[in-house]
Amino acid sequence: MRKLVAFFMMAVFVCFGVTLFSQELDPLLQLLVEKKVLTVEEAQSVQKEYDKKKEKDRVESKKVVEEAVKSTKPPLPDALKGLSIGGTYFISYQNGNSFDATQEDGSKAYNKFVLKRGYLDVRKEITPYLNVRFTPDVTLDSSGDYKCRVKFLYADFHFKGNKYFNSPYIRFGTTQFPWFDFEENANAYRMQDPHFMDRIGLGQTADTGILFGVGFGETLPEDYLKNVSSSYAAKWGSFQLGVYNGGGFTSGEKNTNKVVASHLALRPFPELLTGLQLHYFGVRGKGNVADDTRYTKDGEFKGKLIYPDWKLDAFAISYQHPWFTLIGQYFEGTGNSAGNRYYTPDDYVIGKVAFDDIFKGYSQKGYSFFGEVKMTSSKKWRIIGRYDYYDPDTKDILILKGNEDIQKRYIFGIANFFFKNNAFLLDYQRLKHTERYNSTDKIPDENRYQLTLQIKF
Repeated sequence: MRKLVAFFMMAVFVCFGVTLFSQELDPLLQLLVEKKVLTVEEAQSVQKEYDKKKEKDRVESKKVVEEAVKSTKPPLPDALKGLSIGGTYFISYQNGNSFDATQEDGSKAYNKFVLKRGYLDVRKEITPYLNVRFTPDVTLDSSGDYKCRVKFLYADFHFKGNKYFNSPYIRFGTTQFPWFDFEENANAYRMQDPHFMDRIGLGQTADTGILFGVGFGETLPEDYLKNVSSSYAAKWGSFQLGVYNGGGFTSGEKNTNKVVASHLALRPFPELLTGLQLHYFGVRGKGNVADDTRYTKDGEFKGKLIYPDWKLDAFAISYQHPWFTLIGQYFEGTGNSAGNRYYTPDDYVIGKVAFDDIFKGYSQKGYSFFGEVKMTSSKKWRIIGRYDYYDPDTKDILILKGNEDIQKRYIFGIANFFFKNNAFLLDYQRLKHTERYNSTDKIPDENRYQLTLQIKF
């Protein structure tokens, strides 16, 4: 029995070996081996050289065919040359509670799916120095209806510059508002909700006007562009100066005033701490209310012009690193872009509030801290945290009537960037208030759990 098994195994081995041998050698070489004209080693060496030549001929033939196919393709129409189309969408599931003064406890629960935002980004290179961009924006309004607006629509005249002034550009149309564009590139979590100053309504991310921008010094090394950020990546910093209508991309111009906004960013240690930048963001203008808006009710303020200033001075520090991002910002100012945050006659208290303060913009301040840490070697898993503090009335005029609402917002989240900028974000948010919604009760805390899918292509 043992001999039978051994014989069977030997037969299998021989058959298998013959099969491999027949697969490896050309039939003619195999015949020469069997006739003992060549040894097995000599035949295998000849076969190896032959296989190499055959593979080389195959690769060269493939190249010839590809070139022939390419030459027969119809030329790309001029309209499609330099054209790129992309998009960004935020889709969320939200579960939480929000303030509702009609409820007995001031709070109302919600549980919903939301298409928070949808951008279609179309760009076209017209000449080497002129590009255009068109970005419609689908958003959900307060009534629950989806609306399509124009977020960006501008001509971008850009130039190479030199080693001192890097890639200067002029954009004309509905274009970026200084600071907000930098923040959205450094803090990649617009999918969570708007960033700090945008969220509290001080300004908007885009407006209609003209914007000039330039970088200081040469472009940072390729390693930084690839592993940290390719936006605003000049060695010594950057500068932006714009003149706008002032109402933002969601509102038409209501007056003859124009708003001037600027953003200066400096890298103090470009070699030692490349990702460290110091920022100033400033705005000067009027709120977006009509030139002839006046108070019409009877009383000592009748006929007084309602034309509140919009002034903003913000300072920030940011540090971008391959493994983490930190941003801290502080602002002081009066009014806002919409022109709807000003002291009214109802806030006037004789002997405590100056007569001239009425119809002036709220004196405000606030600050925000954001942090992101990338985990695992792939950097796909990330954790974030953010804290916002907003005081809408540093003069404490509103508090005399119980209307001051100092807000504190806490955000924590974990994200998975499963493919490039496509990601899931699970976050928790709590918003704390100080204002009372009746004679005794303070506005309750607002809490929300949210799961968001960001699609970006």
